[in-house]
Amino acid sequence: MIFLRKVVSSIRGLFRFTSSGLTLGEKWRLALPGPVLSVGGVLIHNVFIKYYTDMIGLSPKYVGWVYIIYNIWNAINDPMIGVWIDKMRHRPTRGKYVYIMRVTVPFMIIASFLMMLSSPSWAQWQIFLLYSVELFIYDTAATAYSVAYQSYTLIAAPTKEERIDVNVIQNYVSQAMSFLITMIPTLLLVGDGKREVIIPVFTAVILLESIFFTLALRGLRDDAKMYETLNIQHMETKDVWSESWQIVKSRPFLTYVLYSIFTIGPIGFYFTPYLYYMDDVLNTGGLTATIVDVSTHVIALMFLPVMGYIVKKYGTKISIYWGTISAVLGYGGIFFATNIWTVFLSYIMIVFTVNYIRTAASPMGALIIDENERTTGVRKTGLFNGLFSLFIVAFSSLQTVVFINVIGAFGYDGRATTQSESAVFGIRLATGLIPLIAILIGLIPMAFYPFDKKKEEEISAFSNYARRGGPK
Repeated sequence: MIFLRKVVSSIRGLFRFTSSGLTLGEKWRLALPGPVLSVGGVLIHNVFIKYYTDMIGLSPKYVGWVYIIYNIWNAINDPMIGVWIDKMRHRPTRGKYVYIMRVTVPFMIIASFLMMLSSPSWAQWQIFLLYSVELFIYDTAATAYSVAYQSYTLIAAPTKEERIDVNVIQNYVSQAMSFLITMIPTLLLVGDGKREVIIPVFTAVILLESIFFTLALRGLRDDAKMYETLNIQHMETKDVWSESWQIVKSRPFLTYVLYSIFTIGPIGFYFTPYLYYMDDVLNTGGLTATIVDVSTHVIALMFLPVMGYIVKKYGTKISIYWGTISAVLGYGGIFFATNIWTVFLSYIMIVFTVNYIRTAASPMGALIIDENERTTGVRKTGLFNGLFSLFIVAFSSLQTVVFINVIGAFGYDGRATTQSESAVFGIRLATGLIPLIAILIGLIPMAFYPFDKKKEEEISAFSNYARRGGPK
């Protein structure tokens, strides 16, 4: 009985996110702006892909070119935006990080709405051109929002434990929002979808997204006191390249970036392949696809606090190694699955893997920034986040490009009632084996990641002292 009480007490502690520093309410408030941004990401980089191939009729090769251009633009604009945000000073009348987030929201909302209005009657090149321009506008605004939010989070939650708790809460909110967002395309895009129904529904989603943005950013603290502990380096343009090179060639940066490119990016792109898989491999209806999607995410949500506990207890590297087990079961199972029950079990493991690896990797970038501040005495959050984006965000669409080109090469036809055997195999390959291979390759840079659990705790203690003072 005593043992049972201890177990129950431990479980309650996990779900309360108890730790020193921020209160539970402060962690929730800090977590909200991130998941709201992810709603637009799901819509733009997942749902719209199938919408454009199946409803608008844009060729998969054109969709692939859209994302190639998107990646090139990311490589150009992300470091520039990061340095620009570093140089920007806090102004008493409007603040800094929260102000940037508020200003960029309207651009993302308008671009999302315009993407939805492309017509199947237009020429392929017209659809391609407008889609590219609208994605350009959306991505520039989203990058500025993301860099500002990441910078804000790192000073508001200075310790590794707090950041993991915030990340777990973000996952809960993201999954809840994704439930609403992904339920719509699974119902409307799997099976016989109708554009005249989809447009009003997507409009309502974008309107709700606007409301979520307003609520998430409302009342966020952005006063001058937050920035008092920051010794921010205001570099000249000529010095940016030299400093950037020192960061890029460092071992922590390289291992984190390579792991993100090979693993975090590819596993994050799982919902769009799911739509194609359920629609064209299993030939299920929208209701069945929705039930499987929702139920698997609910099951994964139950284990989110446990994931956070494992990462806190054993550190990033060991935790990620353990995640390989569920990855093999999930992605391997989805490749060989022949019935809905096998797909259901495999998809549970995939969703678990995605959330687990994201939770395990969530403190990595922040720890690298904190360690650099500890060794140099200068905080370069914007520059780091810009460089992270240069490589990570720029390559985040690599799996999208690979997926769309693989199914295109195997003969996928968005307007066909039934796909050929070759096209079905291409979807299986792009949904199952390719992400699994990416996860296994990602273990190579992770083996060279220099921060073990002890080192992570040292960096976290420094960050806490730098922001809040007290004993070192």
